[in-house]
Amino acid sequence: MTIKITRKQKAEQKTRHSILESGVSIIQTHGLENFTMHKVANQTGIAKGTLYLYFKNKNELLLSVAGHCFEPLSRNIRKVFASDINPLDKLEKYIHLSFTHIEQNKAVYYELQLTFITLIEKDINDKTSTYWEMINIFARTFEDGISKKLLRPMDANRTAIFFIDSIDGAMTRRIVSTVGNSAEDDAHELLNIYLHGLAL
Repeated sequence: MTIKITRKQKAEQKTRHSILESGVSIIQTHGLENFTMHKVANQTGIAKGTLYLYFKNKNELLLSVAGHCFEPLSRNIRKVFASDINPLDKLEKYIHLSFTHIEQNKAVYYELQLTFITLIEKDINDKTSTYWEMINIFARTFEDGISKKLLRPMDANRTAIFFIDSIDGAMTRRIVSTVGNSAEDDAHELLNIYLHGLAL
């Protein structure tokens, strides 16, 4: 069933998107210490009072900006996992997309580190969040790999949590330090460790 969006709702979505894009731009250009509701409103071209109609305070806006940064990655991941490629290629593409996305947005993610901790805590405790949506997508992918005899039998949900959490840790390392290897090389090596382990 298609839900019709009114002209007013479209305008509100457009304004909200512009606010979030302005927030990202300010953090990238001036750093988090210069991120204020006033500056976001000015850059968006709206009154400060209008901004408060969308976000009740700076903290709520920051959390939304952090979530907004991940939207392109989440969209691309959904496309990969909806495709017909085999489960192992899906896992490698996920790692590669994640690492590449971090490299391309490293400055803003570095500034938003503490905000992400709050966002992650919120997502983990909300079973309807994108985090749990991704856990379910990965669990189905592991189950597909098991049924095709590409992966050994396992607890797919538990493995999905371990897999995603470990990739998140590797992404954090890329944010806070210089990584010499390319996203593609690291994705390939990490998947190799998952598939073949460390022992001879």
